[in-house]
Amino acid sequence: SSAASDVYKRQELTGGEGARYWTADGCSVVDLNEMRVVLGQNNAAFQEAMEKAFSEFTAPKNGLSPAKTQLLGWLDRTTNGQFAAAHLTSSGSEAVEWAIRLAQKRTGRPEILAFWNSIHGRTYLSASLSGLPRRKVGYGPLAPGVVYLPYPKCADCPLQLERETCGCACLELSRRIYRTASACQPAAVIIEPFQGADVTFPPKGYLRRLQDWAREEGMFVIVDEIQSGMGRTGRMYCYQEEGLEPDMLLLGKALGNGQHIAALLVRQRPDKEELYALSGGSGDDPVACVAACQVFEQLENGLLDHVAQVGERLVSGLKALESHPLVRECRGRGLAAAIEFVDEAASLSVYTKLKDAGFLLGHAGRSLYLKPPYVITAEQVEDFLTAMKKTLQEERRG
Repeated sequence: SSAASDVYKRQELTGGEGARYWTADGCSVVDLNEMRVVLGQNNAAFQEAMEKAFSEFTAPKNGLSPAKTQLLGWLDRTTNGQFAAAHLTSSGSEAVEWAIRLAQKRTGRPEILAFWNSIHGRTYLSASLSGLPRRKVGYGPLAPGVVYLPYPKCADCPLQLERETCGCACLELSRRIYRTASACQPAAVIIEPFQGADVTFPPKGYLRRLQDWAREEGMFVIVDEIQSGMGRTGRMYCYQEEGLEPDMLLLGKALGNGQHIAALLVRQRPDKEELYALSGGSGDDPVACVAACQVFEQLENGLLDHVAQVGERLVSGLKALESHPLVRECRGRGLAAAIEFVDEAASLSVYTKLKDAGFLLGHAGRSLYLKPPYVITAEQVEDFLTAMKKTLQEERRG
């Protein structure tokens, strides 16, 4: 192999349309694990907008391009003017790092509260914040000052309580961990409205209670919607569903439909001396801004409703499978869903059979997760649910 060969073994792709693509060996695959190219392959309106963008001035220096102005307008309108300023970056990891540094600068405190099983990025600080061992094991020393709290995954309650009666007891456990495992100098708490690692949703009301506690302790609330925002659940943003008022909001992945752009939105406009560390970068490239505007345009003109409709069918179809002896739990909202099995062997077996049947899902431990492009069709959802039922029947016989 050449010195420039890919470090991963990947399939060669020859084309695609919507949520489907074709491999070099002639196979057709429905992609159920795409968090970036949410408008799907060969999206005509997106391609037209990008071709036009590339034919125009693409690199203004320290200026406002029309596309950036339009994007800032979209961000302001869809968040109901809750944020005073937006900082555009080239990746979600970068947005996370700037949010943390800004919180530390403003509060004069060093510590950040993060959660077990969280994903916040692959760069040094963002990986240190992530609660996934695979992001950190063997890559120490980690960034100092991170305190990890239990995310409220009711299916694996660390206190072995029932979700209907626990009263968010894991939040009280978090308070105890904070008091005993930290210096009690928190700059911020950073949390995903649902965890991207295995699509775990907190119980209703938990995020509001967490926000109240953060306010009591004088720390900023950073809501990481890099995976959950921009329409994934059938609403533009998850934080709005929960009635939150975050100090900082992080967006990425779907924001650019595959182009490199992310955003940090802040409720309080940074002072001049706080901006020096944030200056530079390429997140406001006009081409990337055009891509983000196209995502907003299509979401607001029917695509968001489509996500809600097909997502409802997807989640209800999965919920109907919970009676199978190998299925522990099905969960989801919009086009973010997961099937958790009783053990890893079962999840891997089902994953492999579905892949052979032409459906590509995400796989993590006992869970298979689905985050398809927003343009997935109702027919493709039904085909997947049929394949899933057939596979589970075969597993029962096996």
